[in-house]
Amino acid sequence: MEFIRKYFENLLRRLFDIREGEYRRAVLMQLNIFLIISTLLIVKPTVNGLFLAKFGADNLPYAFVLVALFAGLVSFVYSRFLTRMPLDKIISQTMIWSIFNLVLFGVLLRLNIFESWVIYLFYIWVSIFAVLSASQFWVLANIVFNAREAKRLFGFIGAGAIAGGIFGGYLTTVLAETVKAENLLFVAAFLLIFCIPITRTIWKKEVLQTQTQYQRKKRTHGFGENPFLLIIKSKHLTYIAILIGIGVIAGKLVDFQFSAIASANIQNPDDLTAFFGFWFSNFNVISLAIQLFVTRKVVGIFGVGTSLFILPLGIMAGAVLLLVFPELWAAIILKLIDGSLKQSVNKSGMELLALPVPTEIKNQTKSFIDVFVDSAATGIGGLILIFLVIGLDLSTRFISIMILILFFVWIYFVRLTKNEYLRSIKLRVSLLKDETTKPTGIDFSRESVLSGLQKVLKQGSEKQILFVLQKIKELPDDRIVENVAGLLKHPSSVVRADAITCLNYMKAKGYQDEIRLMTHDPEQLVKIAAFDFLLNYTSEKVKLFREYMKDYDYRVRGAALVSLAAESKNNPDLQKIFGLDEIIRKKIEGLKTIKDPEELTDRKVYVLKAISNATLKPYYPFILEVINFDDSAVVNHALRAAGNTLHPEFIDPLLLKLYIESHRETATLALANYGSGILDHLEFKIEHKQLEQELLKFLPAIVKKIGTQRAVSFLFGLIDHPEIGIRMEALRALNELKLDHPQLKYNKKDVMRRILSEARLYLDTITALYAESNKLDMVVYDSPESVRQNIADARKSLITLLERRLDGNLERIFRLLGLKYPPDDIFKIYQGLQSDKSDLRADAIEFLDNLLDTNLKRLLIPIVETALLENISNEAIKNLNIKIPNEFQCLSMLLAGNDIRVNLAVLYLIQQIGDKKYIPLAAQFTQSENRKVSTFAKDALASLLKAD
Repeated sequence: MEFIRKYFENLLRRLFDIREGEYRRAVLMQLNIFLIISTLLIVKPTVNGLFLAKFGADNLPYAFVLVALFAGLVSFVYSRFLTRMPLDKIISQTMIWSIFNLVLFGVLLRLNIFESWVIYLFYIWVSIFAVLSASQFWVLANIVFNAREAKRLFGFIGAGAIAGGIFGGYLTTVLAETVKAENLLFVAAFLLIFCIPITRTIWKKEVLQTQTQYQRKKRTHGFGENPFLLIIKSKHLTYIAILIGIGVIAGKLVDFQFSAIASANIQNPDDLTAFFGFWFSNFNVISLAIQLFVTRKVVGIFGVGTSLFILPLGIMAGAVLLLVFPELWAAIILKLIDGSLKQSVNKSGMELLALPVPTEIKNQTKSFIDVFVDSAATGIGGLILIFLVIGLDLSTRFISIMILILFFVWIYFVRLTKNEYLRSIKLRVSLLKDETTKPTGIDFSRESVLSGLQKVLKQGSEKQILFVLQKIKELPDDRIVENVAGLLKHPSSVVRADAITCLNYMKAKGYQDEIRLMTHDPEQLVKIAAFDFLLNYTSEKVKLFREYMKDYDYRVRGAALVSLAAESKNNPDLQKIFGLDEIIRKKIEGLKTIKDPEELTDRKVYVLKAISNATLKPYYPFILEVINFDDSAVVNHALRAAGNTLHPEFIDPLLLKLYIESHRETATLALANYGSGILDHLEFKIEHKQLEQELLKFLPAIVKKIGTQRAVSFLFGLIDHPEIGIRMEALRALNELKLDHPQLKYNKKDVMRRILSEARLYLDTITALYAESNKLDMVVYDSPESVRQNIADARKSLITLLERRLDGNLERIFRLLGLKYPPDDIFKIYQGLQSDKSDLRADAIEFLDNLLDTNLKRLLIPIVETALLENISNEAIKNLNIKIPNEFQCLSMLLAGNDIRVNLAVLYLIQQIGDKKYIPLAAQFTQSENRKVSTFAKDALASLLKAD
């Protein structure tokens, strides 16, 4: 048995590059998707056969519309659950519910209970099951595998989906001829049962035991968020979404023709089910063959633009064929063209089309386009068919005319998208050009951008080359390997390292000898990249590692250790084979004997990176020790290592480092690396007053780097904080989020409420400032000179503070306006108001007047005009329509404003005035939660009680 297991593991390693510690994960995930897709390819032909036999093809358009409505609704609800419930529970409950539904539908169909309703509901349910089961599987896959593993293993796992599609369809064909179609639902339920223990095993063994909650949360970032605004604001993404939508509409028209002609020729539901099962599997086999042997050559030779014409041209040819020969064989050919080309050549072309889109945006928009654009297009396809089939009473063959009309729309958008693709690539590359870089003469006007990318690699600036290398890593192309290899001698160490990584992604094994020499490169990042490459393409990894661990240069040994640690991340089996635990232990002990300060620093950094890369929990105390007790040069490396582990025990030590300016930026980045998951932890600490106020002002800088909708909610919570500085930092962070992440939403009512609140505060502040300024000018002779001077000084301090508060108040108003209106426009207006030139200030007010809504205009324009005045006059106060209070009312109002510094200034002024009427004001603050405020209040109260 052991021999068979070893043989099987060796086979997987040779064929699919599956490594030690990955076999169980990879095989279980492949088996999981195999069972899911097998189930889908059993129920899909079954429901198609039952539906068409019962209702005929004329009812399919209504089903398409209902599917679109329910699939979109369920996906929306599901995405909300995904952000609120543990994924393993969602998957288990979805599977249990699906099995129950399959059994229920099977029983009801066997007993002929509400048969018509059941078949309709079953048709809709199958479409929803197809969306949910596949999407939740890939969410799970993104948690189970890190980015390095996913690049290698998703192809192997995806093969399970293809095999499941082939197996499920052929099994349906065989069984449908021997058992009734409704009995196939019990077979599907039986297969799906095995997914539950498989998923639980994967979650327990491969997720809970190896990952923190923050790692799991971070790997699901983007799922469940709505990136609609991102798509709308990008012409390129909009065209991609339109192309996908047109493809889905055309597919539904083809599906209708195929189903209608099949049901007209095959009346028996069991035979119809067998027919669909057989051909669905055939389509999968042919699609796989095209993907393996044709796609790369076609896309490579003809480029992105021409390859996108192949599917619409193929469907057009099939539609013409069916129009001339309305026979079953013609319908099969049309469906074959649609099914096979859409999942091969067209899919690869669409992936290339998304190349200019930044990876983060691509990840956020992909699932939305796949689900909601597909659902919307399905509904549109249904409505078109209702109009043609029911409204105009056209026969099935004449649907081909609609396909031909759609063909011209499709071609039009393919051309638009191709041009936008070329423009986007050219723009991205040109924007990255260094000022010192000479013109490269790179021409992107050709259909294929391959030659342009090759020229960038030869002649481009460092930024341009790095951009192109990143895109090559996303979609490797063998034809560009030599150009990438030429960068191994580039003067920039960053380019050399990225070129090695790129060759790694491209599986360019032929450069091992050249890269082996680069393990002694002067730059450490190049050494590490070289070891990453060698570990990937060396069969005897242990031997290679031990060889380099004996190298004379401690820097080479350190690079080998860091690379190995990254390779074995969350993989205890691989760590055990290499003896990583023991190596780290000896490295830490050996630090005590190092005398040279530079070498000691370097060695500590290697150990920190290795512990972090491999997530070796037993050695986390070493990271903490360096953070708390080491010299400044190493502490920042320890902070990065702590952030990379995403372990909860490092959050508090990282927060404490925010107090130290030399470590603040590194600690901020390390905490932001935890992602949205850290926000719950921070909110808990704020709610239970476990964070000092001084620390709170550093949180917005962390949160803005997280850049999610959850981050927006967190920052809105800080806007209401009593400390002005914290409120301002939160608003600044929100403005940056608005600029950097335009897809995020801001509650308009909340923003409006806060604008009105800030406007009222501005009016109250200017009222108090006017009153106190007038009071300062009044001379009172019934007090000693020293007392009068103390009162005047206290009042001047309050006036100075109120003037600063007015400036901050105005900035907060504009920053809030930047959340409601285009931030670029608002910031230009604010800058214009700060100008020394009167004409620019006047233009800014005019611009603001045209931009604001009527109600806001009436409130804010007088405030802005007052803010431009050097002195506050009686006329200005009248224009604002505010009443000037007496001093007691004025000071009461300021104390009610919940501004700590203003409270301190007012309490000090009250103490100097020495009037007993202020005793109630001072007394109410003696129990303040802020120690400074309570101390000032007690001092003021004591002074007032002693007064005559």
